[in-house]
Amino acid sequence: MPVITVLGKSYDVGLVIFDKDGTLLDFERTWVGIIGDLIVDLCAYAPDPSSLKRRVERALGLDVDRSTIDGNGALAMGTFTECNALLTYSLYREGLRWDKAQVIVEDVGRKAFGEEARRKHITPARGAIDLLKELKGRGIPTAVATNDKHRDAMIDMELIGAAPYLDLVVGADSVENAKPSPDMVELICRSLGVPSGQAVLIGDTAMDAMLGRNAGVKLTVGVSGIVHVSELSQHMDIVVSSLEEIV
Repeated sequence: MPVITVLGKSYDVGLVIFDKDGTLLDFERTWVGIIGDLIVDLCAYAPDPSSLKRRVERALGLDVDRSTIDGNGALAMGTFTECNALLTYSLYREGLRWDKAQVIVEDVGRKAFGEEARRKHITPARGAIDLLKELKGRGIPTAVATNDKHRDAMIDMELIGAAPYLDLVVGADSVENAKPSPDMVELICRSLGVPSGQAVLIGDTAMDAMLGRNAGVKLTVGVSGIVHVSELSQHMDIVVSSLEEIV
């Protein structure tokens, strides 16, 4: 069986499953820009734009001006549907009727999360493409498990040049239950014919660690960034500072 080496220690592996945002993508450089543009568009409908901006930032867990994201917040750990509900609620709390707020979020979101906007902001994580190429060259299957939509995740992987090196991409809308339910890993393992006990899961939040644990993977590897290494170490089997420490 092929091996990967993490911080100098080698592990037999039949499959490597990656989270997307914060793992294969630079979370802050990608999503602070996307959400920043989204907030600007939403504020056009708000009686008090500065109030709405603060409310959305608190709800999603980020600070656009400081370019920071809370690794334990909705943007980092939630699904697309959950984040949309928080955006709708934020508009509602600013005085808009709920049904109108839903329509606004849907309309603005089509632009903010569309391919053109993603192309503008998307940034691969350090070492991501090199690692995917290396794994492909060794014949190790790779997949993505993300709480983003499958279609959007595919666009992201194509934009950063990762798609040719991935065997499967699974989104929250690909399964009945999103993270931390084991559904994504189970679907990936079933589709690629690899037992979960031979899989390594690489992610950047406690949610990813729970996904791996619930699915019974061989090893969970955390990539520190939006979640500090000291906290991530409480959930992952091993923590690295970047994908460059995996070979």
